[in-house]
Amino acid sequence: MTGSTWVLWWRDAQGTASLGQLQERLLRGLRATLRGRWSMDTKLYHSPYNFVDHQHLKVSTVNVQPARGTASDQSMYLVVRGHGASRRQYFVLASNRVVVETEPEMESILVRLKNLWTPRQTARIEGYSYEGDDWVIRTGNLMVGTSYKGLIIEINYLPCSNPEQTRELMRELLGMILPADAQIDPNNGVDYRRASLDPFCMTDRHTAYQYVHLFTQSSLL
Repeated sequence: MTGSTWVLWWRDAQGTASLGQLQERLLRGLRATLRGRWSMDTKLYHSPYNFVDHQHLKVSTVNVQPARGTASDQSMYLVVRGHGASRRQYFVLASNRVVVETEPEMESILVRLKNLWTPRQTARIEGYSYEGDDWVIRTGNLMVGTSYKGLIIEINYLPCSNPEQTRELMRELLGMILPADAQIDPNNGVDYRRASLDPFCMTDRHTAYQYVHLFTQSSLL
């Protein structure tokens, strides 16, 4: 995937009714095309060890101190994006300093390393993907464990990968599909430099980082 992506949380969404409302506005109002089902899992693991010290990793943090709502040095997140085995992407974020794309075997490796990494919680999103002329919007219901937690919206504007240049356009798209009284967490304060990511040129790793930032700052995981 290329372009710029914005991940946000509709906190007071009403499950299937809200998902259907978004679909109606996307298909009829924006003339979008339904691309199919979409899902994503974010799994939180915890270790008794300090990840950075234990692995002897030397990663640039751009002199940024740890902030509220960020992953600790004992935390690791496995982000699995896409629907269907052949279309899935796997990302690992450790200690809020490292984001790497990995292989599907990572899940089975973590099972074998259960004494080092203990699974704590899973956030699962299930919904649909829609496509316009130069954008893709994904929407899905968010479950954390067995609890419904609202709805996730992911807006991907394809022509430009600089988030600073695309946010206003994506706000306009969001305003066309959301009810005026929707309670939205816009996932502000994402600092890609914490994970040694270029803040002006987005990749799929940036998108995975946005999800972990949202889930941690909102205390969902």
